[in-house]
Amino acid sequence: MTDHKRALLLSVRPNYAESILVGAKRAELRRQRPGTPPGTPVIIYATKPVAAVIGTARIDHVEAGSPADLWDQYNGVMGVTEPDYADYLQGVDTAYVLLLSQARRLAAPLSLNEMRRAAAFQPPRSYRYLSRPALRTLVNGHASGASLLALLPDSRIPR
Repeated sequence: MTDHKRALLLSVRPNYAESILVGAKRAELRRQRPGTPPGTPVIIYATKPVAAVIGTARIDHVEAGSPADLWDQYNGVMGVTEPDYADYLQGVDTAYVLLLSQARRLAAPLSLNEMRRAAAFQPPRSYRYLSRPALRTLVNGHASGASLLALLPDSRIPR
């Protein structure tokens, strides 16, 4: 069991989300640094037209640097073209790469409609944090709920 109290819900374009789940993309690019330590669970939300949580991963490390330096170091594992990279980071002095591992596809995707039926839910533009109680509300008996809840400890269970 992990000691992490919250998961990082990442909104990712569907093509990039798929690349993460098949292991071709092992680094996710962000304009803002998430405050997450190594080992933090990641819940991968594929944006429209998929509009569903489709998988999970773990953060191994978050690397900060200039866009040029990060491109030189990580372009082989980011799964993005140089023009798309430059376009996304236009006007940014410091960028962040989330190095990911343990990517797993959910047996059954958790759709945006299902999450909205369970709670007032708006997917994040980039990322947001989810506590176990918030996650429990969103999964609300879904087939993949147990695997998602297993990412976070149950604070009611003494260790």
